[in-house]
Amino acid sequence: MVHLSASPTPRQRGLTLVELTIVVALVAIFASMAGPPFRQLVARQRVHSAASEALWVARAEALKRNREVGFVFASAAADWNVPDPDGGATPLLTQAAHRSVSSTTQSGAAVQFTFNAYGRLSSGSGWIELSDAGAGVYRCLTVATTGRAKGTEGKCA
Repeated sequence: MVHLSASPTPRQRGLTLVELTIVVALVAIFASMAGPPFRQLVARQRVHSAASEALWVARAEALKRNREVGFVFASAAADWNVPDPDGGATPLLTQAAHRSVSSTTQSGAAVQFTFNAYGRLSSGSGWIELSDAGAGVYRCLTVATTGRAKGTEGKCA
């Protein structure tokens, strides 16, 4: 006697609702763990670039042009630039404002740094404190008489 049976059921593919829920929950947990460190990383980069770039550009241009080059730092929240020492209308560097970065200077007013043809600091002194208080990131920027800009993590003393 021959038994006729129904054709085998095709194999089903895909995820069950339980498996999908577990995957979504794991992704949410990992994303919540990665969020704060990523926010601090972005804030740290903003704070780091707020004034450091201008100091390095001004010093490099002083060496390259064999003459004094300087700039005035007033605030990280306002646009500023490194002016052309030859009096040209186009600045050597224009830095866009960093709206989320706040700054303070040692004097409480604008700070001017001028580098001579040897890359040494010919005028200017003091520190600039840059911060993103919302992310808890602080950086203290100082310039040695040798012309080297030094940034340290934390508030300025």
